[in-house]
Amino acid sequence: MADLRLGLDIGTTAIKAAAFDGSGNAVGFADRAAEIVRLPDGRSEQCLDSVWRATSECLRNLVSQLDVRHVRSIGICAQGDGFWALDSDAKPIRNAILWNDTRPGMVNDLKALESAGRTGSVSLGCNTALWPGTSALGWRWLRENEPEAAGSVAHIVTCGDWIGAQLTGYVATDFCNASIPFLDLKTREYGTSIDALGCADARGLLSQPRSADSVLGPVSRTAADLTGLPAGVPVSVATLDLGAMIVGMEMFGADDTMMILGTTAVVGILTDRFHPTDDPIGATVLHPVKNDIAARVLAPSTGTSAFDWFASLHLRGSVVSDAGGSSAEFNGTVAEVPVGSNGVTFLPYLNGERAPFVAPGIRAGFLGMSAVTTGAELERAVLEGTALSLRHCFELEGGLPDRPVQLTGGGSNNPVWCQIISDIVGQDILVNPRSDLGLWGAACIGAAAAGYGDVRSLCHRENDFTRYRPDPANHKEYRHVFQRYTMLSDALLATSAGRGP
Repeated sequence: MADLRLGLDIGTTAIKAAAFDGSGNAVGFADRAAEIVRLPDGRSEQCLDSVWRATSECLRNLVSQLDVRHVRSIGICAQGDGFWALDSDAKPIRNAILWNDTRPGMVNDLKALESAGRTGSVSLGCNTALWPGTSALGWRWLRENEPEAAGSVAHIVTCGDWIGAQLTGYVATDFCNASIPFLDLKTREYGTSIDALGCADARGLLSQPRSADSVLGPVSRTAADLTGLPAGVPVSVATLDLGAMIVGMEMFGADDTMMILGTTAVVGILTDRFHPTDDPIGATVLHPVKNDIAARVLAPSTGTSAFDWFASLHLRGSVVSDAGGSSAEFNGTVAEVPVGSNGVTFLPYLNGERAPFVAPGIRAGFLGMSAVTTGAELERAVLEGTALSLRHCFELEGGLPDRPVQLTGGGSNNPVWCQIISDIVGQDILVNPRSDLGLWGAACIGAAAAGYGDVRSLCHRENDFTRYRPDPANHKEYRHVFQRYTMLSDALLATSAGRGP
């Protein structure tokens, strides 16, 4: 059997592990659900021991499918941000506060920081718009509400750092995970953001960032007994799940571009130009292994969830499929509707919005309907609305892409949707049929750390991309549709100003 490289992906709701051979074929896979503690006041937490327990069970299941003597390396990626804290023995202080936590104390604290003009200084360092579920807001909340716990913190880490520590006994973080909110993108050091946020006392609790393709340490005997992994196998420093996906997509150059059309959506644009502003939209994270470039990440709140919502309405005469489906009846009907859905516009703000603008109180809507509007026109308007929000992100981030864009996520399984996206952004859309891009990227980073080559060469594998080419006439027509969309969006934004979440 060939040498095996393992990839771990610790998500918020699911934990996955896979083993790959040198050609990038998955020869083993396992997953486990992750438990989340949710409370009515917006709290979203996880027990660190529970996350590790599910991870170890996932690894044990994977290992049972393999000849472990051939396992050569392990790479880790995980959910980012939130507040994960360990004591001097690398034991959990309390439950982790997750990236999507909106407890009133942190929300109000962020509003106070914004009113005082302090978030602008932070953005000039990390070029990221802060939100409540970042480590800075979690640290401030802990000091205020649980001072005894705050006094025991020796390490402020991320989810991936925690799993790495459990596997090896060592604590470290990578540049990608460290990017938000304390890192200065130009100096690659923890900068003035710490002081601007009143978190100077956190400086000694943060690990100095390293490239993800460096060795964190070997699998410890304790971890080996628990997981079935061979003791001594090298483990790389954990990175952000999006960072691993970028590697899995073989994105290493400035202006490489990708989109994710999942429950929420993501536009990711690699850049070597660092021009932070005091009021950015979205986030900026350094590449996990090529730290002279960064990814600008704009994440609209609504992706395939808009279509799932519409499908759940069961409109009479509708032939709605699921968001990722490709029902011939559905696709045929929607494809018959002309560009612009005969004047119907869908503004996809079902969950508020965070990119291309931040407006938690804005709401979705159909505009331009008449007594003869059909279900098919509404269906196409939903597809167009989500695609137009992606174009909106590009337009505010420097313009439409000038090279093919990779697309992944559940929505990429729908060919009509992919063609609409291609026509709207005016660029070839490349859909990778593989669904393991994050796991593959993590595995390749782990193999590079173990000395098997550079990440760029290790992550290359043959991919049978499906290519969607823009129709020039449709793209021209979509310019007018986009103008209508942004005009209506601006008007809706103005009417929702000041509305709370």
